[in-house]
Amino acid sequence: MNRLTAIGLASLVAYALLIASKYTGVVSAARDDRPVQPVRTATSEPTYTPTPAPLVADPRPMPADLPPPIARIEPAKLSPAALEFRAARDLKAYADNLQARRASLNADERYHLARALEECQFATTINEDLAAYSAKQRRQFMATLPAGDPTNAKRISAYEAVDNTQRCIGFQNAKISAKDIDDLYRAAAQQGDPRAQARMLTAELNRNLNSTPRTADVQTQNTRVAGDDMTRIITLLESRDPEAMLIVGQFLAQSAMASQLRVGPNGEMPEPSAFLGGFSLVACDLGQDCSQMNREPLMACAYAGYCNAESFEELYQNFLASPWAYTQAMRYRGLIHTAIETHNWSLIGLTPPAAAPVNGKQ
Repeated sequence: MNRLTAIGLASLVAYALLIASKYTGVVSAARDDRPVQPVRTATSEPTYTPTPAPLVADPRPMPADLPPPIARIEPAKLSPAALEFRAARDLKAYADNLQARRASLNADERYHLARALEECQFATTINEDLAAYSAKQRRQFMATLPAGDPTNAKRISAYEAVDNTQRCIGFQNAKISAKDIDDLYRAAAQQGDPRAQARMLTAELNRNLNSTPRTADVQTQNTRVAGDDMTRIITLLESRDPEAMLIVGQFLAQSAMASQLRVGPNGEMPEPSAFLGGFSLVACDLGQDCSQMNREPLMACAYAGYCNAESFEELYQNFLASPWAYTQAMRYRGLIHTAIETHNWSLIGLTPPAAAPVNGKQ
């Protein structure tokens, strides 16, 4: 499987498993009438007080062949390309429109063109008629709805909002090149798009991580991510782009990486799922689209009947996470914010290489 497209697929599979486990096991624990309780953190933990983002990008160059990521100077807002991508009911027409002027696309347009192609790759692998396939999937979904459940209308609406078979019908019998998707992400990365840079960097690091034998000793495991790569990760986090942060967070929170990290003032190993939760919450804090229109709340509503969350934090606390995991995620959220604000990256286990000596002196 192509290394970049595997990232998105792995995320979808992981979320599908999470939703399935919730749907079959503990949906009743997520009560709509349960109030959201604030979580107290230990006084020894760094506290987070929001401060304005810097008005200029970090001046340090991005290693390898990529420019520094373009830093955000205000909370993220959906771009015209993102709004059009979200609203499009026919992603083939959306992609064709961008392909027609591909040479003049900006980084954001290239990124969303790549996403459209990536999201609809599955349509090229289904042998039966995609419209009939979509109808069959919908019937199977409808059969899971409890008769007379008052949330059924919301669940059906949420299902239709996340059903990509309808959006991707135009791609049936078409060819989508994995190389073409990679090239689009690379071009966007060359134009400074931090999300594309994060995808490319984490794909490269995942390949290196997975190529290390499982029997490697601890010293080898601890050197899987080189110093320059650590600097690249930090530079992406300093861009304050919420989607790039979430992509980096997904990489750092996987078990193979989390086991190498030591976070917080006491140098503890982070719990992977709560660490990812912390990055997700920070991404929402920095402007990631975490509204009801986002896929996670819609999928929770469609497949598990949890439809009343007014924010991602409420969804995470009351449905996705256990009380213990939520408490841990809130602690990690504070550590991540403090690391960004103070540049004390050791708080989340990231240590850039020491500055190079000048004239033989440190």
